[in-house]
Amino acid sequence: MEGHVPQMIEKTRSRSTSKRAGAHRRGADEEIQRDPADEFEVIQAIWDEGLHDDAIRRCAALVNRKNLARDYAEIGAAFLFQARQIDSAREVYERLSHEFPERALSFYFLGRVHDYLGNLTEAEAFHRKAINLEPDNAECYYRYGVTLARNERREEAEKNYRKAIALDQAHSKSYTNLGCLLDLRGDGDEAITLFRRALQYNPQSAEAHFNLGALYGESGSHDRAIREFRSAIELSPNSIEAHFNLGLALYEQGDLDVALQSFKKVVKLDGNHMQAIYYTGMTYCRKGVYDKAIKMLQQVLRSSPEDPSILYYIGVCFNRMDQPERAIAPLKRVTELVPGNAKAMYYLGVAYDKAGMLDEARASYRAADVYQTGEQRSAAQ
Repeated sequence: MEGHVPQMIEKTRSRSTSKRAGAHRRGADEEIQRDPADEFEVIQAIWDEGLHDDAIRRCAALVNRKNLARDYAEIGAAFLFQARQIDSAREVYERLSHEFPERALSFYFLGRVHDYLGNLTEAEAFHRKAINLEPDNAECYYRYGVTLARNERREEAEKNYRKAIALDQAHSKSYTNLGCLLDLRGDGDEAITLFRRALQYNPQSAEAHFNLGALYGESGSHDRAIREFRSAIELSPNSIEAHFNLGLALYEQGDLDVALQSFKKVVKLDGNHMQAIYYTGMTYCRKGVYDKAIKMLQQVLRSSPEDPSILYYIGVCFNRMDQPERAIAPLKRVTELVPGNAKAMYYLGVAYDKAGMLDEARASYRAADVYQTGEQRSAAQ
């Protein structure tokens, strides 16, 4: 596609397995002015070996060579962009946009650069320039739609995703993003259709599997949700959202041991994921492992000290461990934070009862009965 924006740019260059690349890799530390094609083989080989800083440094030097051919400058800039060297990539694309104003590719990537930086107004302008230069390119409309959606201009984003699909019916990411927009406005059935269509054209889309799983989970189809989340994890093993949502679906289904594995995986990937820590505690609570449940819930409580749900379950766990003196304080605090909470008042009564505080227990039981009766009356009305 000479002169055109790539339809789906994932990698600037596939890994070379040639003997020549191996030779270049062995001599990669030599600071010589190689032919650009040979130099890119060196850069890719160095990157594949995990020497990312060296690869980036060599690429930055290459794209700044005098009289470097346009195609090599574009490949180098794409490499820098995907290596998240955003400022370096922007400099190259700005230079190319001035030297070759008739080519859409530089404007397309400048749109992506500014979108990445959060400069959404500037990003929109560059994407419009790319579309003006290549009005039949689905990728240009897709990326413009991404920026519009981020800028809360959802109707315009939807139009651009639909335009991308009209130009390329196999544009999987447009189906996925359009499905997300429709889900946000409450059209879950059509969103499911779109996510399925995305997978029809790209079965390797972890994002489409994840979104499909989320919708199945919301509708109560936990078996289907679990299958989709597992597919997403197979494609993206370190996806925190996929592991967490898999855990939720398993938790709702009552498969507590496997749910616990999922929540622990999330905490391993992100030690500050409070929701995963909370559900780890809740899973231990449901399994009857109350000491571990309390440990996890108290960890969450440190960041949300007045959360009545956390306080309630800590109190319940202490009660079930026959430590009523330690259950009283959190349960009493729940009744202060949420007056009329019949369950908290009842378990507070249980704690008082076990602790031998019989007057307080009777008062709590009576209050629980009153609140419970009031709840039943409200439900009947």
